[in-house]
Amino acid sequence: MMPSTKRKFLSTAAGLLAATALAGPALADYPDSPVTLVVPFATGGSNDIVARQLGRQLSEMWGQPVVIENRPGGGATVGSLYVSEQDPDGYTIQIASVTFTMNPAVQDDIPYDPRADFTRIALVGQVPLVIGARPNIPADTPEELFEYLRQHPGELSYGATGVGSIQHFAGELLNQQAGVDVEAIQYSGGGPAMVDVMGDHIEYSIGSMTQMLPQIVEGNIKPIAVTSLERSPAAPEIPTLHESGLEGFEVLQWWGILGPAGMDEDIVEFLNASINEVLATDEFREFLAGDGGEPRPMSVQEFHDFMGANFDRWEEVAVDAGMRDGN
Repeated sequence: MMPSTKRKFLSTAAGLLAATALAGPALADYPDSPVTLVVPFATGGSNDIVARQLGRQLSEMWGQPVVIENRPGGGATVGSLYVSEQDPDGYTIQIASVTFTMNPAVQDDIPYDPRADFTRIALVGQVPLVIGARPNIPADTPEELFEYLRQHPGELSYGATGVGSIQHFAGELLNQQAGVDVEAIQYSGGGPAMVDVMGDHIEYSIGSMTQMLPQIVEGNIKPIAVTSLERSPAAPEIPTLHESGLEGFEVLQWWGILGPAGMDEDIVEFLNASINEVLATDEFREFLAGDGGEPRPMSVQEFHDFMGANFDRWEEVAVDAGMRDGN
């Protein structure tokens, strides 16, 4: 561990010990045994990778293991249902992504209440998506793309990765805000969608920077815009939709930490403070920057409000686009 990083952890530990001394009995010895961080997806995806980095740094801070437990299935519902049924003692928490707030807008059969059955603890970080177009599309800028799409209403298509996926929501929000009519073609993943973009079979796909940037660098995909309000440090030459006429357009992949409903407030605040300390380290910032992401620390209340706004926003987008009907 570098000296500066070590000093940060020592300072953090001292602060957390002081907070513990002032807190109630629920926090007095927390955590005094391993904490399980559930990933409701298979290994290797962004949720898993982010959870493992966060868990490792929390373990170093606390002197207690953070055990990563993958519970994939049902579009993350298997792992999330498991967490919702655990004791709210702070020893079982989970990572969740933006799709946690999107799924209720398009699914009626979720086996838990995403709004009520979880404690919202902390936001971890975020990364924008990229609109990557076929190489021969007659558009080089977002404005030119909008004009091209408007000239062909109902004739063109874009790639997404399932009904209700973040790519699907981004595409339908683009339809709404740009005043265009482009059909969503659903793929099993971002890779197959990119193949059809590169083969000129669909106009564009909306995918992660991690997947898109290598193909953009090779000239196989034409970058049109990113979906954040500000340009990404990982690709500052790519404009945003916000600056290109779609004011306020923002669709971000984000990760947050949840626990079962009913967690003790002191433990929630302790976890939030610990996570925010990790987000402030150079190590974690550099980890997310490798894929075009950045940490986004929030207080418990800020994260609670942030998730509530996401639930409301995606419900509105889904209703306006008819997504619950499978469109």
